[in-house]
Amino acid sequence: MLTAKQENFVELLNQGTSQTSAYKGAYDTQNMSDKTVWEEASRLRRHPKVSTRILELEKEKEARRRLQAVSREERVLNELERIAFSDGPIAGRLKAMELLGKHIGFFTPKMESPIERTSGEILSEIHKRLNKISAKAYTRPNRVTEILP
Repeated sequence: MLTAKQENFVELLNQGTSQTSAYKGAYDTQNMSDKTVWEEASRLRRHPKVSTRILELEKEKEARRRLQAVSREERVLNELERIAFSDGPIAGRLKAMELLGKHIGFFTPKMESPIERTSGEILSEIHKRLNKISAKAYTRPNRVTEILP
């Protein structure tokens, strides 16, 4: 357990107050120099019980932040669903459906697995294609003889 002053110090830190200001808010510092206040605030922050409590409050704050983010995401998704499946303007409905589809991964490009080939197989394929091209060039009729009788 922390003393009331230690708890007040921790709460002020948790609210974003600087270490020195938190110490001044929790303790009587009228007869102390700024250097002494800073040193005492630093020492208090390193106190095992105080530092443990600071970590606890930071974890609680992070958990609340995550919960709020999930709540916001759910509200946005619910609103998109409401718009997408309502009788509103078609453009708005389509945009809402598009955003919902992107969220659930409908519109991600499908990746084809690369075909692994040896350099010999690639070279063979190139030769086949070159032979096809040259064969077409020889079988193509001459344009001049097509026009003249």
